[in-house]
Amino acid sequence: MKRRPTALILPLFAAIVVLLALPATGSATTIAQKKAEAKQLESQLSVLNSRMEVAVEAYDAATQKLADVRVRIHDNEKQLAIAKYNLTVARKNLAARAVAIYKERPTDLLDVLLNTGSYDDFVSSLDLMNRLNQGDSTVVSSVESLKKDIAHRHELLVADRKQAEKLVAQREATKQQVAATLADRKQTLASVKHDIKRMVAAAARAKALAAQRAAAAAMAAPSYVPSGVTSSSGAHGGVVGIAQQYLGVPYVWGGASPSGFDCSGLAMYCYAQVGVSLPHNAAMQYASITHVAHGSEQPGDLVFFGYSASSIHHVGIYVGGGSMIDAPYTGTVVRYDSAFGGDYYASGRP
Repeated sequence: MKRRPTALILPLFAAIVVLLALPATGSATTIAQKKAEAKQLESQLSVLNSRMEVAVEAYDAATQKLADVRVRIHDNEKQLAIAKYNLTVARKNLAARAVAIYKERPTDLLDVLLNTGSYDDFVSSLDLMNRLNQGDSTVVSSVESLKKDIAHRHELLVADRKQAEKLVAQREATKQQVAATLADRKQTLASVKHDIKRMVAAAARAKALAAQRAAAAAMAAPSYVPSGVTSSSGAHGGVVGIAQQYLGVPYVWGGASPSGFDCSGLAMYCYAQVGVSLPHNAAMQYASITHVAHGSEQPGDLVFFGYSASSIHHVGIYVGGGSMIDAPYTGTVVRYDSAFGGDYYASGRP
């Protein structure tokens, strides 16, 4: 049947109020808290990124200092090797000189005097001998002093290297600590964002479900407050109470169970609960029951719509007060409707 419902202003207004109220309390607040948490984490990440830059720069500076110290140690080791070599050479030369002097005839003042032609030559020869002896001693002493200086510098550089290595280790530990905290915050932020996405989707689903329920409630509600509804009077008044249990069940074409009804399926199912068998067709139901005069309907009677017995296309369960419970058409639910509006045709009693 294609009957258009009458105005549902009050029930629809109530349904809208329900729709607006339901999703706003629980999930929206939780989502807001999660977003605040995400914002706080993003702020922490910004600070940690700055700390990470500082830590990396400090680590790089310590590494560079260590590299410089190692270069200086390498150069110092070269100089120390050269100094040791020069000292060895100087000592060998001095030893060779001593052996040569020992093997040669000792030179004394008389030899110098006899081999010089004048006093000036004598003074010059004597001065040259003194300078040669002093030169050998000075070279050895100078090389020995250089070796000691280089060795001392090597000890200082080794100490500098140890200190630089310790500094590099400290900077590396700081960098790793900041990196670990940064990774943890990133992971937490990703988790929070995932929660937000999941909760937003859940809220959207809840809102859609609330909208469906609100629409169902609006369609199930009568356009007026039924008066005289009863579930006890009449030959089959108990059918009214049974039908009331399924208010809000969606219309399903060909449906005849609590999961979904069409108009004749609802009448057939409800009457089956009281032991009365009806066919699953509105026109056939009309043909199989006792007809009653309009105005003498009782709760539980069936009301039919159409322009003739052969064109009946809709049936509802009369509840009294001019109202019925029916399953109108696709997209609606089992609800109250006017029993005698539109193309009402006749009434009957199973």
